[in-house]
Amino acid sequence: MRTGVGVIDVSTLGGIELRGPDAAEFMNRFYTYGFLKQSVGRTRYAVLVSEQGVVIDDGVAARLAEDHFYVTATTGGVDRVYREMLRWNAQWRLSVDIANVTAAFSAINIAGPNSRAVLEALGCSIDLSADAFPYLGCREGDVAGVPARLMRVGFVGELGYELHVPSLFTAALWDAVMKAGAQWHIKPFGVEAQRMLRLEKGHIIVGQDTDGMTHPGEVGLDWAMNRSKPDFVGRRSVDILADSAPIRQLVGFSLDLTAPKPLEGHLVIKDGDIVGNVTSCEISPTLNQIIGLAYAHPDDASPGDRIAIRTEGGVLVQARVEALPFYDPDNARQAL
Repeated sequence: MRTGVGVIDVSTLGGIELRGPDAAEFMNRFYTYGFLKQSVGRTRYAVLVSEQGVVIDDGVAARLAEDHFYVTATTGGVDRVYREMLRWNAQWRLSVDIANVTAAFSAINIAGPNSRAVLEALGCSIDLSADAFPYLGCREGDVAGVPARLMRVGFVGELGYELHVPSLFTAALWDAVMKAGAQWHIKPFGVEAQRMLRLEKGHIIVGQDTDGMTHPGEVGLDWAMNRSKPDFVGRRSVDILADSAPIRQLVGFSLDLTAPKPLEGHLVIKDGDIVGNVTSCEISPTLNQIIGLAYAHPDDASPGDRIAIRTEGGVLVQARVEALPFYDPDNARQAL
């Protein structure tokens, strides 16, 4: 994947369509980021918080037309997101049609340095050059004769494309991808590999690296809170939490391969007290070390600090706090 190309079925992602003259206004009120000025043909990161300011879902919002958005949501969260959209618009009464199209679309993610070449070999009506289709762009066209929505996003930290197509065509498209990619030795990869790759890139998974108390500042999502707009769902709580003294911070950590490997849920200890827990941990073949994410005390959240993690049998290991992302900090790979 890091040197060639891989493909994964990501059809479990949720999909929601918003159409109508007030579609952008709805997006701007519902999600934390700004969407009124989002250009057609571009995607933006969409974070949803509760009225208590807790991070409850995230996804990618593609603006397909001035009055048309296609938004992805987490696998387990899409039904809740859809219900919340309907609930809020019952109050706002904006002119927008909202539809859960999760079952109507499936999605394939092609990722790796050779992903563009595979798409070109498939036969694509879209100009795939970096200038015409830059990182975070979205386009509609035909791929291998199938009508598709392409989003150039990089969850695993490489040049990559998500192909969202009507579910009817999924199997045929998958077969076409495997055939076209054979000359580049394309390989399917699964969720475990995907999660390790995204961890190297420092991307969080809502529901794994967050819990029922996580607010945006704790997981480094302050940048996705647009405080220049009048309001968004949970805005008041987000502001209050941002002005409060933090009690924990999600950090990246590393250990040598000879150390005991922490497991998800293992506790972070400071002066004999529990201050956090491990949320993700893997052995990185790219970096040749153990890497992970954990909640730590704010005093120990800077690169170079040490955190104590209680592993199996009560053994404490001293992990190094690392700057995120672990891999490709300049984002050069996914912007190829």
